[in-house]
Amino acid sequence: MTNRPRTRARCIAYGARPNQPAKDETIRAFGGLVKGIVSDSYREILVRADAHFARVRESQPSNLECRLGCTGCCHGLVEISLADVTILVEGLETIEPALRADLVARSTQIVAETAHPVLRESDSKEKAAFFRRAGEVPCPALGPRGECRIYAFRPLACRTFGLPLREGPSYRGEECELNFTGAPQEEKEAAAWDLEWEDILGPEDEFTIPEAILLAERMLGSRK
Repeated sequence: MTNRPRTRARCIAYGARPNQPAKDETIRAFGGLVKGIVSDSYREILVRADAHFARVRESQPSNLECRLGCTGCCHGLVEISLADVTILVEGLETIEPALRADLVARSTQIVAETAHPVLRESDSKEKAAFFRRAGEVPCPALGPRGECRIYAFRPLACRTFGLPLREGPSYRGEECELNFTGAPQEEKEAAAWDLEWEDILGPEDEFTIPEAILLAERMLGSRK
């Protein structure tokens, strides 16, 4: 199991940097309605995250246990951003109808069974209690072989799980407990994903994957 915290300190929002407006229409997600398109800047962040992970895998293969079937990071709900919701909208439009229906059904079940709160309206105690009771819940996208069934559309947080974290010059660690065991500090720091490549998480950017899937499904329904 990973020891990465369930709530990330920072998360990219629509590709906007501090004091810079988003390129696209601001996305709002209250009352089950989303408007807008994810920015190109956010897509660039996703590409950068994938490239960073690939470089670490190539340069430090012995330090990564991440592989098909290792699903520790896929258990326990995590916070993702509203920009990730728009990526999931694209995913639901692309995948097979049967898979889409299963993702929606699983997400509906998770939301009901965990008494999922509206994170954007919850205080810190309510959030902490929710993430504790959802600590072993498998992601609705997790497949029977331990694969991600929406891999191309997975959120940013999923793309950097397992790696150490840093925030600019400040190294934080927090890597998966299965990775970098016995690795020297310089290798960990070289592998760290920098949270300053992301933007600060805003109050409108607090979703879990099952909640986001249901919101994406409602968004697609509103287009008909």
